[in-house]
Amino acid sequence: MTSTAHHSDPEVCDLADASVVGLLEQAAECEAVLREAAVHQLRIAYEWAISHPVIDAAETVRGPVLPSVLGAPETLGGAGTPAVAAFTAEPLAVACGIAPSSATALLADALDLHHRLPVLWDQTRAGSVAVWKARRVAARTRDLSLDAALWVDRQTAGRVGALSKAALDRLIAEAAARVDGADLSEKEKSGRSQWDVRLTHRDPREGGATSEIHAVGDTLDLTRFHDIVCAEAEALGALGDGDSFEVRKAKALGVIADAQARLDLTSLIGDDASPEEQAKVRRRLIERRDAKVRLYLHASLADVAAGSSGAVGTVEGLGSVTLDLIKDWAGRSRVTIQPVLHVAGDDPWSVDRHDPPPRMAEQVVLRDGACVFPWCKHPARHADLDHIEPYVNPDEGGPPGQTSPEQLAPLCRRHHRAKTADAWSYQRTAPGTYLWTGPAALTALVTPTGTTSVTTR
Repeated sequence: MTSTAHHSDPEVCDLADASVVGLLEQAAECEAVLREAAVHQLRIAYEWAISHPVIDAAETVRGPVLPSVLGAPETLGGAGTPAVAAFTAEPLAVACGIAPSSATALLADALDLHHRLPVLWDQTRAGSVAVWKARRVAARTRDLSLDAALWVDRQTAGRVGALSKAALDRLIAEAAARVDGADLSEKEKSGRSQWDVRLTHRDPREGGATSEIHAVGDTLDLTRFHDIVCAEAEALGALGDGDSFEVRKAKALGVIADAQARLDLTSLIGDDASPEEQAKVRRRLIERRDAKVRLYLHASLADVAAGSSGAVGTVEGLGSVTLDLIKDWAGRSRVTIQPVLHVAGDDPWSVDRHDPPPRMAEQVVLRDGACVFPWCKHPARHADLDHIEPYVNPDEGGPPGQTSPEQLAPLCRRHHRAKTADAWSYQRTAPGTYLWTGPAALTALVTPTGTTSVTTR
C-alpha cells in the first residue's frame, strides 16, 4: 500500500493539536491581516500621490528640463482628484515589485476613494467592504463626473460588501445610468471613439499557441460577423470536424481570413477614380493578399535541422511553442519564420550617428525583448532605442562610435522621458542586464529572466 501521509508545516501548525478548527482560525486570521494590509497599502498610495504635487519645471544636472520632456502632470483619478507630478507611479512600482501600470492603478483608486467615494472608503477602512470591491467601484466610476460619482457612492452605500463581481458591476452600471444625464444619442456617438480590434497574446507560461482577439464596434456589424463565424463553425462540423462548437468557432476565424485574402476586390474601384487612385488601391489590395505573419523563432539549430518531434522553441511575443505547431502554421498560412541566432551578446561594431542602422536596431530588440525599466513589459519592438550614455553630437565634441548594441537599450516612451528628466538613471552591467537607480535610493536589477529589487540600506 502506498503511503499518502503528508508532513505538516511546523510554522503553520503551531497549535496544541493540529485540529481542523485551529487551522480554520489561522486562515481567518490571515484573511484579516491581508485585508488590513490592503487598506494600509491604499493609505500609503494616497499619501504618496499627494506628496508629489504638480511642478512646472525641474532642474537636472544638465540644466533645466522643459515641461514637454519632463512630462505633463498626470490626472490619475477621476474628476475632482488632484493631479500629480509626472512619473509618480514608478518609485512606488519598484518599491512594491509591481508593474508601473499596476502602481498607476493603485494610485488612481486611492485618489478616487478619498475624493469621489468617501462613504465606500469609510466602509472599506472599517473592514465591511473588501479592498478589491472598493477598487473595482473606483475603476468603474472613473469616467463619471464628480457629482455623479458622489451620487453613486451614496446610492450603493451598504450594498457593495455582499455583492458578487457580476452583481457589483450591474449595480454600478444602473446607478451610473440613473445619474448620468447625457443624451443617449450623444453616448452612441461618443462610443465610436472606443471602437477597436485588439489582438492579445496570453501569458507565455500558459503556452504561446493561444491568443485572444477583442473587438468593439457597431452592434449590427459585430452581430452579423458573429453569425458568419457560427455558420462557418457549423459547416466545419458537417465536414467532419470533431472539435466542440466553441473550438470550431475559433477555427472559423482562420477560414474566414483565408477566404477574405483570396477575394478580388478590384471590381469595387470606382470608374470615376483617377488612374493614380486606381493604381494605389490595387497596390493596397495586392499587399493585403500577399500579407504574411512574421514570427521570430528562438530555437536550437539542432532541433530545427533534425525536425525533432516535441521540440520546443520560443516565439517573440508569444512564448514557448512546439516546433510541430510552427510547421503546422507554416503549412496552412502565409507565415515567415525568422530564426534568431546568438542574440545574447553584442557584436563589436558601432556607427558614428545617432540612429542605429536597421540590423543593429533589430539586434537590440531581439536581445532585450521588452522595455528594460523594472517590471515594465512594453514590447521592445514598439519602444525607443535609448543611448544609455547620452548621445553628444560630434560637432559639439562627441566621441566617435557612440551608437552600438552595447550602448543601446529599448525604453518605452514613458520611461525614456523619465530617464531623460533624470528621474531615473541606469547602467548596463552585462548583455541584457541593467542596474536602475531612482528616487529615495531605490535600486533594481533587470536581467533577461526578470527584475529583482536591490537593497542598498
